[in-house]
Amino acid sequence: MRRAPISVAETDTIEEAVEKMSENHLSALPVIDEENCLTGILTVSDMLRMIRDAEQTLQADMAIYDESYLIVDLIRECLGDDAVSSVMSDATVVATQNDSVREVAQMMIKHQLHHVPVVSHDKQLVGIVSATDYVRFVAEMT
Repeated sequence: MRRAPISVAETDTIEEAVEKMSENHLSALPVIDEENCLTGILTVSDMLRMIRDAEQTLQADMAIYDESYLIVDLIRECLGDDAVSSVMSDATVVATQNDSVREVAQMMIKHQLHHVPVVSHDKQLVGIVSATDYVRFVAEMT
């Protein structure tokens, strides 16, 4: 598990979350509230779903923009200022600090997840386990 993972607040903008993901080479960010309690998870899959849903809006609005208007600005205007909470997935599958490596792996397989947040008994975010963590674990065993 990666302790004290990089996270975003549910009120952060999508643009801020994308910057964190890009700067840190991450494909998921736990979403926390002001008390550091886990409220959800933001994944690349959530972003792709958001872009797919916004595509129709972008196509419909494209005609009203001057040709010199950059598409990046259009995307930021349509999506970047939205709160992370509008796109994130609920963290319905979480692990606790007492769960075994095997139990977390079984959760990931059963629910087809690449990331599982780890929380304390009072829902405080303490870490995150990713598929990459398992690959690293196996590589270090050999």
